Amino acid sequence: MGQKKITMTQTWTVKNLLSIILPVFILVAGAEAKENTPLPEFTEEDIFIDIPQVFSATRQTQKLTEAPASITILSQKDIRAMGALKITDVLRMVPGMQSYNVTANRSAATYHGMSDDHPGRMEVMINGHSVYLPLLSTVAWETIGITVQDIDYIEVVRGSNAPAYGSNAFLGAINIVTKSPISDQNNKLSTTQGALNSQQYGFSHSETSDSIAYRLSTHFEENDGYNIYDDGFLNRVVNLSGTYTPSFADTIDFNMGVSSGFIYLGQADNIDNNFSPREHESNFQHIRWNHILDAENELGLSFTHNYLDLNEEFTSSGDALIFYQQIPTNLYPFADAIADGLGLASIQPLGSEHGTMHLYDLELEHRYNPNSNISTIWGLGYRNESAKSDTLLVNQGTVTEDKWRLFGNVQWKPLQQLAFNAGGMFESTSIAAAHFSPRLAANYSLTPSSTIRVSATKAYRTPSLLEKNGLSALLNNSGGYYDLVAIPNPDLEPEELTSYELGYFHQWKETGSFLDIRVFTEKIDNAFNSYYINALGVDDVDDGYRMLTNSAKWKNIGAEFQFKLQPHPNFSVLTNYSYINTKGERDRGYGRDIDSLDDRTPMHTAALLTEWKATNTLSISAAQYYMSKVNWLEGSHREQYRRTDLILSDSFRLKNAVLNTRLIVQNLFDDPYEDFYEYNIFDRRAYIQLQLDF
Repeated sequence: MGQKKITMTQTWTVKNLLSIILPVFILVAGAEAKENTPLPEFTEEDIFIDIPQVFSATRQTQKLTEAPASITILSQKDIRAMGALKITDVLRMVPGMQSYNVTANRSAATYHGMSDDHPGRMEVMINGHSVYLPLLSTVAWETIGITVQDIDYIEVVRGSNAPAYGSNAFLGAINIVTKSPISDQNNKLSTTQGALNSQQYGFSHSETSDSIAYRLSTHFEENDGYNIYDDGFLNRVVNLSGTYTPSFADTIDFNMGVSSGFIYLGQADNIDNNFSPREHESNFQHIRWNHILDAENELGLSFTHNYLDLNEEFTSSGDALIFYQQIPTNLYPFADAIADGLGLASIQPLGSEHGTMHLYDLELEHRYNPNSNISTIWGLGYRNESAKSDTLLVNQGTVTEDKWRLFGNVQWKPLQQLAFNAGGMFESTSIAAAHFSPRLAANYSLTPSSTIRVSATKAYRTPSLLEKNGLSALLNNSGGYYDLVAIPNPDLEPEELTSYELGYFHQWKETGSFLDIRVFTEKIDNAFNSYYINALGVDDVDDGYRMLTNSAKWKNIGAEFQFKLQPHPNFSVLTNYSYINTKGERDRGYGRDIDSLDDRTPMHTAALLTEWKATNTLSISAAQYYMSKVNWLEGSHREQYRRTDLILSDSFRLKNAVLNTRLIVQNLFDDPYEDFYEYNIFDRRAYIQLQLDF
């Protein structure tokens, strides 16, 4: 790979043409199969496919056509067809969402761009409980305690869902629903081998009885990372989920997971950069009791605990001086000696991901459905978050936040074809001002198959523990500050969002095909921004430090759609496209110009997934992804890219077992592109998956 920089052009090449022809070939092959093979008999289920039911938009089950937001549902079938190896890979099929690899093994996902290597404005949940990390103000996907193999389906609310799930869902929300032991009763043994010397091994076991059902899964994964940085990865995951029904009126759902391992972290914007290992240990426990009072009333009580411990290898004092540009280039060879002379004995890791975090959450819900025209939900919750870090929260010990919330939503159908939703979330926190995030929406059925929706949302995002208390510094051997890097801002106010959208949904029930269109405006004010402070006179070697301030703002105007075509049970096409026009600016602070944010979001993102079931066991699918050029807040300017993946799947019966095989080729035409960082090159990668069901 060397130091050669990958450049992108818009010139049509053979690879560009083939990357479009391949999905079309599968489409044509599917059409030919329809003409040349006898049609299977359609079952009643095939013909009478109903409107999908969703939960994540309002916390109550409702038809997709009556929900107050645009929602993408990705099923097991979609995930298998994509050949997704990471959960963030699955999110490429969500309109308006960008998924990228920050480094070889660290992945991230953001909605509507405007992001760095730690996206922080989107809630991520597993079975309804949050896995957002206040210590990092983001989601560390490798620590969440589940894998792709554990997923049943994913619901993604496109647009702010703060009225239902609070501050973390500022721009959107993802709810990952894991497999039920009732529907996934086979034992499974699996392995994946392939690029980067990747090795994955998994096992799952399900058991059911009259009153209890559970599913236990384990997963081990490791790889060597890129040769250029030797940034390897190892992760172990154990997950247990199940349901206990002691009576007809009571249901107890439980889910717990453990994850441990390490990942190498660094910035791949220079070929000579150092990567350091960061170990992690995490676990979560989530239990929910649901009690039916009568035909109209239902209670829910849930408890969640999340724990995370991060331990990143400390760097030398000299390396820290270089990283923070405290000495001139010509003195780099003498950095360690200079650090010793300055008495620098305690230095933070370059990546700073070092510390522990606890989250405790208790929530009570009440659902009241007096008739078929009105359904309501309201509830209250309490959350306690605590964090301690020698590098991100220097000399502060354990910092905590107490947060109370009161939420609700009412759906009213005065007419069969008209549905109104009104909901909101009131949050009161110990580290920021209280606020209320409301949403109003109206859905009108133009025909039994077509629905139009209008909605308006006002949302607030309060600072996380890190954003409110973050203090990082270089310390001397007496415990004082040699150099401040970043300090807290006691006056930091919540971010604000005002959003309006118009949506259209049409479904062809006979086949399950649908079209979903969303047109929107999003205005973000008081956004958090790293601001440089001139600190002349303070004991600070460069007379300055960074502080988060409410000094950024931008507006998104755009449209996105998703379309599924399934003209035949053995053939389907799922595609999406998003257009976003961003205008905004931020003030970088003393001595720095006002920075335009106009190019910080990709203007175009698109994805196309085609699947053709050639025989009863053999299926062929191809996925193509496109993202236009973008200037990430951290990873800098990246050119547009196109990527095509090919997945071949077949299965074989072995007495009382079934062997499922899959060949996955990512970036099939080997058109390397810079993924987030300049030297983080994504080239062609091939994997073989084997899974034994018995």
